[in-house]
Amino acid sequence: MTIGRSTYALFGALLIALVTLPSAASAQKLSDAEFKKLAASATTAADHKKLAAHYRAHAAEHEADAREHDAIVAAAKKAPTGGHALELALAAAHYAEHSREAAEALIELATLHEGMAEVAAPAKK
Repeated sequence: MTIGRSTYALFGALLIALVTLPSAASAQKLSDAEFKKLAASATTAADHKKLAAHYRAHAAEHEADAREHDAIVAAAKKAPTGGHALELALAAAHYAEHSREAAEALIELATLHEGMAEVAAPAKK
Protein backbone atom coordinates (compact mmCIF):
# COMPACT_ATOMS: atom_id res chain seq x y z
CA MET A 1 0.00 0.00 0.00
CA THR A 2 1.45 3.39 -0.93
CA ILE A 3 0.70 6.81 0.40
CA GLY A 4 -0.51 9.16 -2.32
CA ARG A 5 0.88 12.59 -3.07
CA SER A 6 -2.14 14.24 -1.48
CA THR A 7 -1.37 12.58 1.84
CA TYR A 8 2.22 13.83 1.68
CA ALA A 9 0.89 17.32 0.93
CA LEU A 10 -1.35 17.11 4.00
CA PHE A 11 1.57 16.07 6.18
CA GLY A 12 3.61 18.93 4.72
CA ALA A 13 0.85 21.41 5.51
CA LEU A 14 0.68 20.11 9.07
CA LEU A 15 4.42 20.50 9.52
CA ILE A 16 4.35 24.09 8.25
CA ALA A 17 1.41 24.90 10.53
CA LEU A 18 3.14 23.48 13.59
CA VAL A 19 6.33 25.42 12.90
CA THR A 20 4.44 28.70 12.59
CA LEU A 21 2.34 28.56 15.78
CA PRO A 22 1.52 32.01 17.10
CA SER A 23 4.52 33.35 19.00
CA ALA A 24 2.46 36.01 20.82
CA ALA A 25 0.74 33.30 22.82
CA SER A 26 4.08 31.77 23.71
CA ALA A 27 5.31 35.11 25.03
CA GLN A 28 2.84 35.04 27.94
CA LYS A 29 3.26 31.38 28.75
CA LEU A 30 5.37 30.58 31.75
CA SER A 31 8.06 27.93 31.70
CA ASP A 32 7.07 24.65 33.35
CA ALA A 33 9.20 25.49 36.40
CA GLU A 34 7.78 29.02 36.66
CA PHE A 35 4.24 27.72 36.28
CA LYS A 36 4.64 25.03 38.96
CA LYS A 37 6.20 27.48 41.40
CA LEU A 38 3.61 30.20 40.82
CA ALA A 39 0.66 27.80 40.82
CA ALA A 40 1.74 26.48 44.22
CA SER A 41 2.36 29.89 45.78
CA ALA A 42 0.02 32.42 44.10
CA THR A 43 -1.38 34.87 46.65
CA THR A 44 -1.24 38.32 45.09
CA ALA A 45 -3.31 39.87 42.34
CA ALA A 46 -0.19 40.01 40.15
CA ASP A 47 0.41 36.28 40.67
CA HIS A 48 -3.14 35.41 39.61
CA LYS A 49 -2.95 37.76 36.62
CA LYS A 50 0.25 35.99 35.46
CA LEU A 51 -1.48 32.63 35.81
CA ALA A 52 -4.54 33.89 33.93
CA ALA A 53 -2.32 35.18 31.11
CA HIS A 54 -0.51 31.82 31.03
CA TYR A 55 -3.80 29.92 30.73
CA ARG A 56 -5.12 32.28 28.04
CA ALA A 57 -1.90 31.90 26.02
CA HIS A 58 -2.10 28.13 26.36
CA ALA A 59 -5.77 28.24 25.28
CA ALA A 60 -4.80 30.28 22.21
CA GLU A 61 -2.32 27.57 21.23
CA HIS A 62 -5.02 24.92 21.51
CA GLU A 63 -7.45 27.04 19.48
CA ALA A 64 -4.79 27.49 16.78
CA ASP A 65 -4.14 23.76 16.83
CA ALA A 66 -7.87 23.08 16.35
CA ARG A 67 -8.00 25.45 13.36
CA GLU A 68 -4.94 23.80 11.81
CA HIS A 69 -6.50 20.38 12.15
CA ASP A 70 -9.80 21.64 10.75
CA ALA A 71 -7.78 22.72 7.69
CA ILE A 72 -6.27 19.25 7.47
CA VAL A 73 -9.78 17.77 7.55
CA ALA A 74 -10.90 20.08 4.74
CA ALA A 75 -7.83 19.23 2.65
CA ALA A 76 -8.25 15.50 3.29
CA LYS A 77 -11.89 15.67 2.16
CA LYS A 78 -10.75 17.21 -1.13
CA ALA A 79 -8.11 14.53 -1.64
CA PRO A 80 -8.79 11.73 -4.10
CA THR A 81 -10.50 8.72 -2.57
CA GLY A 82 -8.29 5.88 -1.50
CA GLY A 83 -5.13 5.93 0.53
CA HIS A 84 -5.36 7.23 4.03
CA ALA A 85 -7.23 10.50 3.41
CA LEU A 86 -10.43 9.37 5.18
CA GLU A 87 -8.53 8.02 8.18
CA LEU A 88 -6.50 11.22 8.35
CA ALA A 89 -9.66 13.37 8.18
CA LEU A 90 -11.34 11.41 10.97
CA ALA A 91 -8.28 11.49 13.23
CA ALA A 92 -7.65 15.20 12.59
CA ALA A 93 -11.32 16.02 13.31
CA HIS A 94 -11.13 14.06 16.55
CA TYR A 95 -7.97 15.90 17.59
CA ALA A 96 -9.44 19.30 16.62
CA GLU A 97 -12.44 18.67 18.86
CA HIS A 98 -10.22 17.75 21.80
CA SER A 99 -8.12 20.87 21.20
CA ARG A 100 -11.26 23.02 21.34
CA GLU A 101 -12.33 21.32 24.59
CA ALA A 102 -8.89 21.89 26.09
CA ALA A 103 -9.02 25.56 25.08
CA GLU A 104 -12.40 25.95 26.78
CA ALA A 105 -11.10 24.39 30.00
CA LEU A 106 -8.03 26.63 29.95
CA ILE A 107 -10.19 29.72 29.47
CA GLU A 108 -12.25 28.64 32.50
CA LEU A 109 -9.03 28.43 34.52
CA ALA A 110 -7.94 31.86 33.28
CA THR A 111 -11.32 33.31 34.23
CA LEU A 112 -11.05 31.80 37.71
CA HIS A 113 -7.61 33.34 38.21
CA GLU A 114 -8.85 36.71 36.96
CA GLY A 115 -11.58 36.54 39.60
CA MET A 116 -9.02 35.54 42.21
CA ALA A 117 -6.87 38.51 41.19
CA GLU A 118 -9.77 40.88 41.87
CA VAL A 119 -10.06 39.78 45.48
CA ALA A 120 -6.36 39.05 46.18
CA ALA A 121 -4.11 41.36 48.08
CA PRO A 122 -1.97 43.69 45.98
CA ALA A 123 1.69 42.77 45.58
CA LYS A 124 3.93 43.90 48.44
CA LYS A 125 6.48 46.52 47.52
